[in-house]
Amino acid sequence: MGAPIEGSRWPWRATALVTVALAYAGVAGGLRPFTWPAAVSTTLGGLAIFILAWRHRATPAPVRHDRGQLLAWTAWLAAVTGWELWALSMTPRSRHPTISSLINSAIETHPGRSIAVLAWLALGWWLARR
Repeated sequence: MGAPIEGSRWPWRATALVTVALAYAGVAGGLRPFTWPAAVSTTLGGLAIFILAWRHRATPAPVRHDRGQLLAWTAWLAAVTGWELWALSMTPRSRHPTISSLINSAIETHPGRSIAVLAWLALGWWLARR
């Protein structure tokens, strides 16, 4: 958890942060993918969430080296990468979809992309505060 925020100021700040995140997700979700505006929007949003999370992080935690977690993340990453490479090499592609092609159907609409942007912001906030 981050540093405690004074009781009277917290609701205003939290409301403002959520409002800005929702507005950003609405605008960013409406941009055409793989264009300069989308790339700039993604970069600025990522930097903003990183800076905010960094400023509100808890005191630095000591670095822990946990081999179990390292092995779990390595196994997960290897499995996902293996699936992606296997599906990419198989034909016909319609029977062996890649992860990105499965996700495309969910994010091909403006609301779907906006929800994905919100999830990305939440993940970035969580990772930067750790």
